[in-house]
Amino acid sequence: MGFAHAARAVLASRRHDTGRSADTAAGRPDAPVASCSVFKIQGGIVGRQSFWPMMVIGAAAVALTGCATTGAVRKVALEAKKADEKGRQALAAVKALRRERQTSDQAFAQAIAQIAGEQQQLAQGLGRLRAQERQTMHRVAPKVAPRPAAITKAAADAFFGQVVARARALAAAPYKAPAQVSKGLRKLDFSQYSKISYAGRVPGWPVGTPFHIQLYPAGYLFTWPETIHIMSGARRITPQLPITVAGDPKLAARLPKTIPPAGFSAFTGFGKGPPVDEFLSVLGASYFRAVGAGQSWGLSARGVAVDTALPHRAEEFPYFREFWVFASHPGARHLAFCGLLDSPSLTGAYRFVVRPGADTVVDVKEVLFERQHVQRLGIAPLTSMFLQGRFSHRRFDPMIRSAHDSDGLAVALPNDGRLWWPLRDPKRIAIYRFPETNPGGFGLMQRARRAGDYRAYGMHYERRPNAWVTPEGNWGPGHLLLVELPTTTQTNDNISAFWVPKNQPPALTPMTFHYRINWTGDDPRGAHLGYVTAWRRAPRPAHTQTYVIDFKGPVLARLSPAALAPVVHAYGPARVVNPWLTRNAAGDIRMQFGVVRTGSAPVTIHAALVHGGERVTETWANALPATG
Repeated sequence: MGFAHAARAVLASRRHDTGRSADTAAGRPDAPVASCSVFKIQGGIVGRQSFWPMMVIGAAAVALTGCATTGAVRKVALEAKKADEKGRQALAAVKALRRERQTSDQAFAQAIAQIAGEQQQLAQGLGRLRAQERQTMHRVAPKVAPRPAAITKAAADAFFGQVVARARALAAAPYKAPAQVSKGLRKLDFSQYSKISYAGRVPGWPVGTPFHIQLYPAGYLFTWPETIHIMSGARRITPQLPITVAGDPKLAARLPKTIPPAGFSAFTGFGKGPPVDEFLSVLGASYFRAVGAGQSWGLSARGVAVDTALPHRAEEFPYFREFWVFASHPGARHLAFCGLLDSPSLTGAYRFVVRPGADTVVDVKEVLFERQHVQRLGIAPLTSMFLQGRFSHRRFDPMIRSAHDSDGLAVALPNDGRLWWPLRDPKRIAIYRFPETNPGGFGLMQRARRAGDYRAYGMHYERRPNAWVTPEGNWGPGHLLLVELPTTTQTNDNISAFWVPKNQPPALTPMTFHYRINWTGDDPRGAHLGYVTAWRRAPRPAHTQTYVIDFKGPVLARLSPAALAPVVHAYGPARVVNPWLTRNAAGDIRMQFGVVRTGSAPVTIHAALVHGGERVTETWANALPATG
């Protein structure tokens, strides 16, 4: 029974209970009801109940409690009808949702079935690819390197002996310059050259080892090709790779299909990562450079320097003709390679062992043979750049504070002493000699380690490494040479430091040198000595150059200025005046003194602090250039 019919049944029952006629009720709709009854409509059944007045309206039941008038009953009937309509609408919505869900379930089941079919096809395709890979590996097995075993020291020494024999035979023959690459490759600019690379892995280099290498193509400034061999076990593989050009079809169209290499770079994983961190670059003449973890590329080293900064004589740049790179094995901790060097004046055999890490260490053994006498032979040469510094008088870029790969030369002195020579960009070429017999060590260092020291966005000069050379064995008498060249740009290396032996044997007589280069972010100065943090020079008062030098270190923090003595020497036509000490606002010991010229020749100045007759700081050294 519907809700409207139920409401009419309630109304009829009400009339019967009151004992009044319908007409009387209709005539007095506001007449009070003589008695109160409860009518309940539920599922089409009308009944009378006695309970507290309440009303419930739902889809299946309506209860009227209390004294009901005809209007109230009609109102309830209308609300019941509306509720019934809403119920039917809700039921229709539920049915629609069920149909949509059934449709989506069917679509989802179809998608799952399709994905399963595609996965099956992919699995079949992968199986075919693996089968093809096995067939291909079988066909090219002679070109694919197995994982080689670690080379023994005896085998490495024997192979290096062969390279030494090659260098000796090469020196005994007249020099023959190698053919340069084509004119088109020589005319490439840096932007074009940087787009060119070799496609694919280097043949012969095993996978799954801590190191891998990439080759540099010849071109741009690197016009002399090199022969590079991969030594994998007993096999020697000389890679020949096609080139690829990134984003420049016109450049790719005019380049040859193959380009000989001009060098190589090496990669490893600092920490436990894959071998994607570049730690070594060997490119151009005899240049090579390295970095440790977290460092940025900076200064370089060279195999040898020939006639650097000699008057009326051009410098000679020997170059590596050939390299033999030993393929690494699983668990290897170093990369080893040999090189054959050549030039009009000399030849050389080199063995490099490189150990990357927080500090990257390069051990070098070289055997040189002179074809003809070299006037200035430079051993373990380092090359760097200094444009302007925090304390420079000359400034070329007003937008930055400093620009340099190194800011000083450090030299190990006898009796655990140390000399610090701040670098500069001179107005004209400057050459300084430091007499040393069997040197204890030297290096070009970067002491300014805050980005604020440079304010050169994106250059990260504060991350550039130091390079510290430690000779091994007895190098004999000689001197360290520092060369500073004038420059106006950050792209030109203008600083060079190397050791010059006093005695050189006759032509074709071997000269052997061993040394280690530490590419490090730390300054290996030792904690027992104070060191220079800042210095300045100003022409005041008249005819006097006033110097201010700040020294810092744990030993100085425990001593008062009164307990220290300044030791200053001027080597040349000059005298030192009014040296004194104080403690600056940063807590460092500040030394101030004046230098008065008595002639026009260059003057070299040394300054240090002494306590109880012993030196407690490194020796700061610099020069006043000649006047006139």
